[in-house]
Formats: sequence, C-alpha cells, structure tokens
Amino acid sequence: MLYSHPEKFLIDHLNNVYMLGKEIFARKKLNFANLAEIEKALSIILLTHDFGKATDYFQIKLEKSSFGNKLSNKEGEFNQELSKHSHISSLLAYQFADQILEDDILVWIVFITVYRHHSNFKDLDNMLKFDESDWPKLRKQFEALDFNELDSISVEISDFDFKPSSIDFDDLKNKFTNWRFRKNLRTFKNKPNKDFNYYLISNLLFSILIFADKAEAIFYSKGYSFKDLKEVALNRSDLPDDLVNNYRNLKGWNQPDSKINIKRNQIYDEVVNQIENINIENERILSINVPTGAGKTLSVFSAALKLRNKISQDFRIIYALPFTSIIDQNYDVFLDVLNHSDMKVDSTKIIKHHYLNAKNYYLNEEDKESQKLDYDISKHLIESWQSEIVVTTFVQLLHSIFSNRNRSLIKFNNICNSIIILDEVQNIPHKYWKLIKEFLSDMAKKLNCYFIFLTATMPLIYNEKEQEIKELATSKRDYFKFFDRINLDTTMFKQPLTLEQFKDFIEEEFIEFYDRSFLIILNTIKSSIHIFNYIEKLINEEIINGELIYLSSNIIPKERQKRIKKIGKKKRQIIVSTQMVEAGVDIDLDRVYRDFAPLDSINQSCGRCNRNFDPENRGTVKLFRLVNENHNNKDYASYIYDNFLLKITSDIITELPEIVRENDFFEMNQKYFNKINELKSNDNSETLISKIKNLKYEKSFFKDEKEEIFRLITDDYNTVNLFMAVDEDAEELWEEYKEISGLESYNIEEFMLKKAKFENIKKEFLSYVITIPKFTAEKHLGDEQLKNNFNYISPFQIEDVYNLNTGFKRREIETETFF
Repeated sequence: MLYSHPEKFLIDHLNNVYMLGKEIFARKKLNFANLAEIEKALSIILLTHDFGKATDYFQIKLEKSSFGNKLSNKEGEFNQELSKHSHISSLLAYQFADQILEDDILVWIVFITVYRHHSNFKDLDNMLKFDESDWPKLRKQFEALDFNELDSISVEISDFDFKPSSIDFDDLKNKFTNWRFRKNLRTFKNKPNKDFNYYLISNLLFSILIFADKAEAIFYSKGYSFKDLKEVALNRSDLPDDLVNNYRNLKGWNQPDSKINIKRNQIYDEVVNQIENINIENERILSINVPTGAGKTLSVFSAALKLRNKISQDFRIIYALPFTSIIDQNYDVFLDVLNHSDMKVDSTKIIKHHYLNAKNYYLNEEDKESQKLDYDISKHLIESWQSEIVVTTFVQLLHSIFSNRNRSLIKFNNICNSIIILDEVQNIPHKYWKLIKEFLSDMAKKLNCYFIFLTATMPLIYNEKEQEIKELATSKRDYFKFFDRINLDTTMFKQPLTLEQFKDFIEEEFIEFYDRSFLIILNTIKSSIHIFNYIEKLINEEIINGELIYLSSNIIPKERQKRIKKIGKKKRQIIVSTQMVEAGVDIDLDRVYRDFAPLDSINQSCGRCNRNFDPENRGTVKLFRLVNENHNNKDYASYIYDNFLLKITSDIITELPEIVRENDFFEMNQKYFNKINELKSNDNSETLISKIKNLKYEKSFFKDEKEEIFRLITDDYNTVNLFMAVDEDAEELWEEYKEISGLESYNIEEFMLKKAKFENIKKEFLSYVITIPKFTAEKHLGDEQLKNNFNYISPFQIEDVYNLNTGFKRREIETETFF
C-alpha cells in the first residue's frame, strides 16, 4: 500500500478529498451553462491531485522525513527533485480530462489546478509552458509510478472508465509540444469579448481542492476522523430572520423617544420590508444609501437575514469594512444580537477575520477553552470562512476575489452563495469602478451571490436610474432632507492658509466658542503635530482651556484606543487628528475643522459633528485649505490624495453657497460622483479586466504581496514596523515574542506550535507597533539596525525617538507623510 501522508494510505486520502470536494460542490447553487462539465472537471481534479505520490521517490521521501514513523519497506536514495508530486500529477490529470471533457480550456484548468495546488497560480501560458529540462525528470517520475495501485484507486473511487496505466508518456508530451496546442492557446488569448467564466471556474475548482485537501490532512494529523471533518465543514445552521427585530424589542428601540429615533425606525422598517419586493433572480446588486447616524448597521444586518431566509439558509453573510480598526465594534454589535437570542453562539455562527485577530475557532462560545480546536485546524476554518456570518475587511474579501494566492483562494468557494455587504463602499477608488461593476455583476449571477452597498455617500459604480442597482431605502431623499444637523462652512476655503495663519485663526475660534468641543482634522502627521504643540502651549499659558487629545497613526494603537474612549467624557475637549478619525470612529463633537480633502472624506468628517442630533446646538464643520509655505505653497492635501479628486471637489465647492446645510448634501454628493464618472479614466479597469479574462494571474495585480489593490490612500514609501517598549507590559510581550521567535522549527508540528503561541499574543503585541516610512526610521536608528519584521525600541531609546503625547519624533527635514 502507498502512503499520502505519514501513516495515511494514499487511497484513503484521495477518497476522503474526493467525497468532501464533491459534496461541497453539490451543495453550491451555481448558474454556469456547462455545470455538468465543470463537475466532471472537479471530479478529475479531486481524484488525481496526488497521483504523483505513487512513486518510490515520494514514498522514500516520507520514509526518510523527520516525521519519524516507519511507513513501508521502501529503500533507496532520497531525491528532492524527483519526490515532488504536483507536476506529474497534473500530467495524469490532463490526460484524464482530455479524454473526458469537451472544453479545451476546462482541460487546461484541470491541469493548472492540480499543478499549482501547493503553490500560487501563475499566468496561464506560463503554467502550460514546459522547459526542455522538465521532460526527462517527468519521464523518470512517470516510469516510477505504481500503475497497479493507481488503476485500483481510479476504479474504486470514481465512475470514470479510464485507467492511468493506459497513458502513453510520449503521446502526453506531444500534446503539450505540438503546434495545435500553442495555436489553441493563442486563439484563447486573442478571442475578444470573453466573459469572466473561466476565471470564476478556475478559482472555484482550485478553492474546493485546496480546502478539502488541507482539511483532510490537518484533521487526520490531529486524530480527528473524516466524520468529524464533515460535521465541521458541511454542517450549516439556520439563522432566524427576526433576530434583529427581537433584539430591538428587547432594547426598547421599537418605542422611539425622539424625532431622530422615529426616523431611524422608519429607515429600518423600509429597508427590511423592501426585501419582500426583490426579484431574487435579477436584482442581485442592492444598496442602502442613508445619512451617517441613521442606524445602517442593524438595518443592513436585518435585511441580510431576511434575504437569506428568502433565498436559502445555506447562504453566508459576509460583512466587509475598509478599516481593520472598526471591525471589532461591528462584530460586537452582531454578536450582541446573536447573544440576545435563544441560539447557541459559537464560531460556526459568527467569526471575524483580519490580520490582528487570533485564529481561535470555538465549537462552544460559553466554554471556550475546552471547545477550542487545535491552532492549525482553527486557522484553516477561519481563513476559509467556515461560519454563517463573517466580519472581515475589504482587503481580505477583494484579495480573495482577485487573487492568484493559495492562502487567499482557499475561501473563494465559500464566497459562492453569499450575501456580501460592502460598508463604506465609497472607499473603492474610481479607477476600479468599471472592474468592480462588470466583475461583481458576473460573479453575482454565476456564483449566485448578492451584494449590498452600504454608505452615506454612494459612488456611481452602478446607476440607479438605469436599474443597475436596487435601493432598499426608497425614501432616501426624504431622509437626507430630515438629517439636517450641521452646516458645512466653506467661507475659509478660497483663501489658502499657511500653518502660522491657521494658528492665529484657530486661536480666535477657541476663544469665541469657549464652551464648545473641537475636532481639528489635518492631512499629515507633521502638520497635526505642529498644531497640537501650538494648542498645548495655549492651554499651558491659560489663554484657552480644555482637555487636549492627539490622534494619529504616529502613536501606538493601544494609546489611540484609550484616547478615543475618552472622547465625549468631558464637556470641553479639543481633539487634533489626522484623517484616521474618519474611519468609523463613533465620536460626536460640536465643531469640526477640516483641511481640504476629497468630498467623500469631507462627508465622513461631517459625520463626527452633532452626530446625535442635538436640536439646541447646530453643528458646524469648517473647511479650510492649508498650504506648505516651505514647499512652494503646495496643498497639504496633495501629499496624500488623488489630485483628480481634489480638483473635482474644489470645482464643486466653488460653485456652492458658502454655507451648505446637511440636507443639501445628497445633491452635492451626486454632483461629485457624477463628475467623477464623467471624467474618470477606465484604463486601469480595462487593463485588469482583459488580464483576468485571459487568466493572467501574475501580471494583473498580484506581483507584490504587500500591494493592496484597493488602497484607500496611495503611497510610495517602503515602511518598517517599530515595537515601542513604552511600559512594562510591552517589555514582557517583547520577551515572550523573543522566546517564541527563537524556537527551533524542525518540522511542521513545531512550526505550527510556534505560530499558535504568537497568535495568542498577536493582538496585544501589535498594539505597541507603529509603521513608519523607512527613510524616517533610518534617520533615527540607522539602516543597518532595521529588520523586516519588528524593530525593538527599548525603554532606553524611547525618550529619544518617541513622544508620549504625539508619538514618533520626526525631524524637521522629513518629507510630509500621512503615516
């Protein structure tokens, strides 16, 4: 008998992966025209993906591996190159597919899926290309295959009337090297107007294979049975569609006590009731476009539950946000709703997934420690989104949809049959609107998904007038008219101010509005620190009074969260911040002062003012335009924002009255997004669309692991991570980190143990980490000292490089940055 893993028979592994993968596919509700052909392709992939392990070369590798257990009586010299199994497996898979499938491109997809199942996708033509040096190695592997066992496995597991022993190697080689093969490839590449079918199919089949393959191996290695695996991977839970209604009743919110709460209830009822009117076959792109503070989170959660109940309880709810910093608060809202129901709440019901959260998967939320699964199982289940509700980031979601990476694509199959909520969708850059529009529309139809765009400022990705998107808040114009809490004051905008001029202006404002709270939002770290220091001086000299708070990514996350919680605790507070405060931070100030920015960012700033609708104190948001007199009077905004958006915003503001009431924001925002849509270039989108359709994985957006397709702010800096040992807790965490990172990893078990140990301290550890431009760090620390992972700033260095009020100290000669 042959082995696939230590003490695991190859036939058992292939049989389990085959059954699990087929069951996963059978449960998917998909809308491809050639669904039966796709299912055959998957069956071939699942059956053959490890056929290359049926060689003495691989069996000797297992025998001589560090896992230690005696497997068989195989003897011979270990050959690393010849023990690899994916490439030879893919050749056998190709021959199976070529005999059974009618679609040549689907045959190629079978080949590349098996070939790359332990690595990342490359461009299609690269994956189908062989070097001359490949063939002698493949021939040796082919001749070493145990065809008796492979024939037996094929007959026992599958229904295919095809045996591996019937394959002729020279015939197989000829198929990849003859002119017809290259001609077909050129024809595919040059064929115009292809849709996204093959990209969606390729990612789906790859995702099912790598999920089933890894899950089977991991569960077995931890002593779990295949039955245990199926229970976790295949079992689904019902979510009652009245969860939010019951929660609101328990909280007493069904009996509003103010005008704003009455309006919030109207919005909630309208959004939820509109679900009944949806044509579930044709209306798959939905929106909720209502003002900030209108109760969007619970409204969309209830709408998603109602939609899930209407379609099928097998549909996941995926809630994606642009910022990691606000995931916890939204996750906590959903968790609170579930906890106020009668259901058992655990990780099968809800998980959050972002780089900060520990990979812990619980089968019982009330008894976490006894029900927590092993780290590598937990990691696999969380990263593949095995839960009914997933709260995550845009980066996690979009890098799984547009990806060549194994670890990202593992969740792709669970994005099928899902209701995907994109909160603050205006953060998707305009250069990708066409890509998003075309791809999500095709994905929604073929993979049977629904998208809900959620925002106060709806970008014109889809056109509501042309019925490309269905609005659930049908009375949204009335809601925007009702929410009239602030004035946007643009009187200061036309005349640019230097920092010195702004300091004189803001001092007068502090004195005039002596009993009001202030939020000042600036565009760069340096300008924010400069203004903070000036205000601190005014307070120290008793020229003004108030509690002064500084916020930016220049201070450690732990301190930022502490300061955010302080906001609103005292009557007179002055907050100086960068734009990070716009990222869903639930704060409410009387007066907001905002340096120039794109209009959607200005809208977010407005959402921090008179948020809770104090009728006695109408809020004021003052827009001004700061310039750097030491840099040819360059706008500070232009250091970080797209000049295209700044120009459109400037033109619109110039046309507006100097005082804009909040109930006019809806029309203002429509002008802004219409102008973007009219003037934007689709070049980026069209280039990427073409590459995706041609399965050019590497050459689209996947070259650099650090590259984020959907950057919220563009930067060109290399960055470094600094661990700031500002207190004793930090020092203890660093010592623990050193101990973990110093552990030797002789095999996979020890490596996973090491990772699990770090996961347990990761969130707290990263709360002491700031990320800054590398050139800035070099001025303080020297480039020879900097590491790629974490750089330790000891208690002895802290005073020199870190200010407890404003964070990392920056030299005067430093270029302006937003970090």
